[in-house]
Amino acid sequence: MVNNILVAGGTGRTGQIIVRDLIAHGYHPHLLVRDRDKATALFGEDVTLHQGDVRDFSTLIEPLAGMEVLISAIGSCSPVGKNCPKRVDYEGVANLVRAAQIQGVGHFILISSIAVTHPEHPLNRFGKILDWKRKGEEILQNSGLNYTIIRPGGLTDTPGGDCALVFSQGDQVLGTLSREDLAQICLQVLTEPTPPHVTFEAIEACEKQAANWSELFASLVPD
Repeated sequence: MVNNILVAGGTGRTGQIIVRDLIAHGYHPHLLVRDRDKATALFGEDVTLHQGDVRDFSTLIEPLAGMEVLISAIGSCSPVGKNCPKRVDYEGVANLVRAAQIQGVGHFILISSIAVTHPEHPLNRFGKILDWKRKGEEILQNSGLNYTIIRPGGLTDTPGGDCALVFSQGDQVLGTLSREDLAQICLQVLTEPTPPHVTFEAIEACEKQAANWSELFASLVPD
């Protein structure tokens, strides 16, 4: 069982679910946070907090010391300004990658987005977010780190576990994915045999059935 997991973006809408799932499965995750009070209110003593900001590389070295896994659930919240896609989804990921290289992190799990190779997609109108997410992916893919890049479909707040899941590669599918199912995928990456250096899309299928995690991960091929 992996012991030292750092989650960046752990107080966000998806990140909170990831952190709670980790706790529910016996992990004691570490969180990279800007607002310690918010994180403490959310998770209490079930997590270890590290002050840091992905936009400031100098704040990332200490939090990543001794970490075996880094999960990045960060995401921009404004098309322009200090929290824009360029600053967060590209430069923030690049800073995390550089710090993970320095500290010898064993596995980097990055939550990206479906359609990042399709700049004409309507989502890209939000500060060129798909373009910047793709650049962030490329930094990780060329880093030499062991990585898993998850490209979820459009995120929903519906309950997870109800629909079958589809894993695809090549950025040719569209669809939606519940945040709860995305959190479960992150959790399964920690335990299922997963190829190193792999990028894949994840969406919900129409039929109602539980995910067969072994089959899903066995279908993936490295980049």
